[in-house]
Amino acid sequence: MAIIGKIRKHSGLAIIIIGVAIAAFVIGDFGKKSAKGSNDIGAVNGESIPYKEFNDKVDQNLDAQKQNSGSEKISDQDAYQIRQSTWSTEVKTLLMDKEYEELGLTVSPEELFDQVQGKQPHRFILQYFKDPSTGQYDPSLVLNYLKNLDKMEPKAKDQWLRFEKAIKDDRQETKFNNLIAKGYYIPTAFLKKEHINQTKTLKIRYVAPPIATIADNTVKLTDADYQKFYDKNKVYFYQDEPSRDVDYIAFEVVPSDQDRKKTSADVAQLYKEFAAASDAKNFANANSDKKIDTTFQKKGTFPGQLDSLMFVSPVGTLFPPFESANTWYMAKLLTIQERPDSMKGSQILVAFSSPGNESIKRTKEQAKAKADSLLNVLKKNPEKFSELAKVVSDYPGAKDDGGDLKWFIDGNPNFDIFFKAGLDLKPKEMKVLETRIGYSLFSLAEKTKPHKKVQAAVLTRAIEPSNQTFQDTYLKASTFAGQNKTPELFEKSAIAKGLQKRSSPNLREMDNNLMGLPGAREVVRWCFAENTKTGEVSPVFDVTGKYVIAVLKKITQKGQQPLESIKDRIEPSVRNMKKADMMAQKMKQEFATVKELNALAAKLNTKVDTTLLTFSGYNQSMISREMDVVGKIFTMKKGIPEGPLTGRSGSYYVIIDDVVDAPAKEDFSYERAQELQSFNQRIISSLYPALEKTAKITDNRLKFY
Repeated sequence: MAIIGKIRKHSGLAIIIIGVAIAAFVIGDFGKKSAKGSNDIGAVNGESIPYKEFNDKVDQNLDAQKQNSGSEKISDQDAYQIRQSTWSTEVKTLLMDKEYEELGLTVSPEELFDQVQGKQPHRFILQYFKDPSTGQYDPSLVLNYLKNLDKMEPKAKDQWLRFEKAIKDDRQETKFNNLIAKGYYIPTAFLKKEHINQTKTLKIRYVAPPIATIADNTVKLTDADYQKFYDKNKVYFYQDEPSRDVDYIAFEVVPSDQDRKKTSADVAQLYKEFAAASDAKNFANANSDKKIDTTFQKKGTFPGQLDSLMFVSPVGTLFPPFESANTWYMAKLLTIQERPDSMKGSQILVAFSSPGNESIKRTKEQAKAKADSLLNVLKKNPEKFSELAKVVSDYPGAKDDGGDLKWFIDGNPNFDIFFKAGLDLKPKEMKVLETRIGYSLFSLAEKTKPHKKVQAAVLTRAIEPSNQTFQDTYLKASTFAGQNKTPELFEKSAIAKGLQKRSSPNLREMDNNLMGLPGAREVVRWCFAENTKTGEVSPVFDVTGKYVIAVLKKITQKGQQPLESIKDRIEPSVRNMKKADMMAQKMKQEFATVKELNALAAKLNTKVDTTLLTFSGYNQSMISREMDVVGKIFTMKKGIPEGPLTGRSGSYYVIIDDVVDAPAKEDFSYERAQELQSFNQRIISSLYPALEKTAKITDNRLKFY
């Protein structure tokens, strides 16, 4: 649990934290100046995104997440991801709406209706309107939902409108992508050239002494060497957004010995109350730190010693508290049963009129009578079950699958009524079951071999740090931050105190995590604050159960990175380049005297290798992966050795012994179809990123989140 959650329990610590927070606020967002246009969270091609409007959309998405998860709590990481996705959606909407407007792309009301209720509905409809019993799309669920939409709460209506808009947006984007992708064609000349590149083969011999034989200490790198490598690879040293390198130390808040003793005493008292409770399940639910699971469990699923004791004890046994992994456990054995892991069966649903199912005119009594009648018929002729289900069952999918429920597992709440009935049935036996919407005639097909399972109420109580422990840890962290205000002192003191210093390089402005530390958004914001300088040590941050102090090691701005800032990073590559040049010079000198590859290999204490090369294919040989070298080889004449050809991994002397031309080919229809499919996929995946890259996007989120 995050420290901020503990503060609610520990008011003394709250006063300290709040005091520090107020001080930071007065100083001004860690020294950051207030920026102009602070009411806008950003802009796209000059069109503003007001903060309030954006935040309202974030709140809507947070509410939607709560509804989808069935929980009122959302983790910090989930909230961060929702803000990120809301921003991405907002930027994309502004960019794409402009494109659609210029192209005249729309989705008509008739088209939208067809996407929702047509014969081939949108994939979102197929995904969300599935019958829970079968997992299959059920069109009647869509109709029932829409019929009752006016009776639903405003939130449900808003949710549907957002869902409908998502369908419309996706459909519009599909049209846009198809419009672009279908505008391309692959000429036959290109296909012929690619055919040659893939099938024309050169049989070569080559000499390539390993550059690793040149000792590092014999390679003297100059500024010119660095500049040569930098100029050749300049495109790789452009940074699209600013970054920061940071080191940090985390002080974890862990329970003290006194905390453990106090929790142990509390658990002893709780166990007395648990043992005296008349309803162990309800007592455990009300007092357990973790929601209890009272489904039937197999051996191997309970914690610690419970896993063996549960299966050799009588019903009603109480298991005294024991500690495992900073948690106390106690339990009561409620039930023991021999149960299979899964069953397979079929159903015929005889529905009756009920809320949301008013189209059925049959009464409950009439439905029961019909279900009993079907049972009597099928007892005499059970092999007709599937055939009859296709004709009389009110379940939508029965017309296709004959009421087949397939295999369902123990503990699945969607099949609980069938599983309970199946416990007492033998294969091919049937039973009428009452459900919320009708009577189901259930036929058991088969079930797995039963084995012992138990149902238990397991109550847990976590061992947590006390108010005093929080204060002690915070003061340790605060003292460390106050006494070590330079990177040198930070490093020295961490070593002296045995604290683990961690590094998190290449942080981006909207990151939420440090390397090895999730939920560190406030640390990231501090790193990017305008007044935070290289070498500065941070205040104490509360980060997911830890107190964190950071030191800013490096600031990298957006744009082309200067050579000096990347020298350390490229040094190994520069050294390898220099070794390849040195080897090339040595090979050139030796070849001038011997004029032949075998003799050259002997001079250099290496061997002559052979391989088959195609222009656009790789094989296991190192030379086939040297694109520049392969390109030069395909310009060489047969039988004439050439070199040194210098690549990224070494230098080579090469001779072409034979050339196998590409086989004749006239029909490229298959290749064209394959290339077009691949090309279209590349277009669709890169189309929006290209639009985004060329757009003028102002991102002010750092000021707000």
